Amino acid sequence: MPYAIPANIKYEEKLVGPLTIKQSIYLAIGLLAAGYISLSDKLPIPLPGPVKILISGVILLITAGFVQFNLDVWLKNYLDYMGQNKKTSWLSPAARQLMNIRSIRADATYLKNKSVLAVIKVKPINFGVLSEQDKDTVIYGFLEFLNGLNFSIQIVMRSINLDLEDYLRHLKRRILQRDDKVALAYYEHFAEYMRSYIKVNKINDRHFYIVVPGQKKGSEKETVDYLETQCEEIKARLALSGIVSERLNTSQLRDFYSTYFTETFEVYETIISPITMYRRMWKNAPKPVVGAGGTIDERLLDKD
Repeated sequence: MPYAIPANIKYEEKLVGPLTIKQSIYLAIGLLAAGYISLSDKLPIPLPGPVKILISGVILLITAGFVQFNLDVWLKNYLDYMGQNKKTSWLSPAARQLMNIRSIRADATYLKNKSVLAVIKVKPINFGVLSEQDKDTVIYGFLEFLNGLNFSIQIVMRSINLDLEDYLRHLKRRILQRDDKVALAYYEHFAEYMRSYIKVNKINDRHFYIVVPGQKKGSEKETVDYLETQCEEIKARLALSGIVSERLNTSQLRDFYSTYFTETFEVYETIISPITMYRRMWKNAPKPVVGAGGTIDERLLDKD
């Protein structure tokens, strides 16, 4: 019977019993420091005996942390975390440095290491309501999809807060246009119920994406064309399982990356962020009409 051989095996030489070389050095330094403070009479600052014992005990506790609990690794990770930017905006240079993006064009993301990526959005299906035959079709179709790939992919799953405010505003606007007071009363109860239900149950929306790295060819056009072929192959293989997918275009890619830096939500399959919301409001805003004397004719605006 074959056995899988572990690939990531780490071995460190032992110096003192079960202690590695690094742990032995930490232990030696801690014991010498604690012994010097507790036994030496030539300290720069004379200390009473109880204080010496207390300081030596603290040094021994810190030494035990370095030896047994990898305190050095924890401190390094903590200092690295404290030195990183924790808040930034999509438009800041820190965001570009973090994302490592050189440009976004031709429905692809160009990274600074000269690699090219495409992102495919997968529409989730409610697996629980499928029949047993449909479930088997999806499972075996997905297995065939994975086994048939001859290039690497990355599957990304994101959980975001569900926000229906834009949908609710759109629904209320339609009711007000009809001047239906009964429907407006039902809407108020429905909107309050949905807001309360989402807040109490902390409902999140999950999005699934497939990141496809492009294989470098002779020219950039050949690389982009082959990347398109890879994406079409993935979409066709997923379709055999009844899974619908689409490749994000240039505009959708920009919005996709910006959602990692802003509070966003999804309505009608379109990712909304403060930037895209501003663009949409500006696009749909009525154009100023200049009347006689160079002033805006409010009657013409109301007529629009």
